[in-house]
Amino acid sequence: MLWVFYGLPIVHPNSILVATINGIGLVIEGAYLIIFFIYSTNNKRLKMLGVLTAEAVFMVCMVVGVLLGTHTHEKRSMIVGILCVIFGSIMYASPLTIM
Repeated sequence: MLWVFYGLPIVHPNSILVATINGIGLVIEGAYLIIFFIYSTNNKRLKMLGVLTAEAVFMVCMVVGVLLGTHTHEKRSMIVGILCVIFGSIMYASPLTIM
């Protein structure tokens, strides 16, 4: 969701391809979550619902903070871009914790 927000014209102009590619990935992830919710047990559904709620709250807070706190495309791009890189690095480095 962060990359979709980054690709929007209100954050980073002329990068609609970033929004479309990551938007397609978001739709595929949504389909996966629907399948997960259909076939999972109640405990797993509630746990995943909590995680998704936390993610949605974080995104709403971040979107509101960025749009109301910064008023230029450069600052918005910088803040959202840094967050995208941080969370992308965490996502790809997290399997290394098993090692």
